[in-house]
Amino acid sequence: FTEMPTDNFVESSFWNFDALFQPQQHPARDQHDTFFLLDPAEAPQLPPGYFSKVKKVHSQGGYGSQGYRYEWKVEEARKNLLRTHTTSASARALFQLARQ
Repeated sequence: FTEMPTDNFVESSFWNFDALFQPQQHPARDQHDTFFLLDPAEAPQLPPGYFSKVKKVHSQGGYGSQGYRYEWKVEEARKNLLRTHTTSASARALFQLARQ
């Protein structure tokens, strides 16, 4: 067992919501106490290969899912916010482990 880092309090909407396959227009995003940042307002970079896979599953489906079939927007995914839960830290940690 290794404790994963959870000190990343500023998170992108991509890791906080999109990578966890919560649709961009879903009301559950509003149910969290979501506080978007003005500075820096956007994440500088998202992982290109994984970013493309998440976008495809949201908009077209894949891996056994039919997807949500909507126009997934990178502008929404890049928005920075105060992390609403630690599950995004789990998503980041699993992504890093998979890359190893």
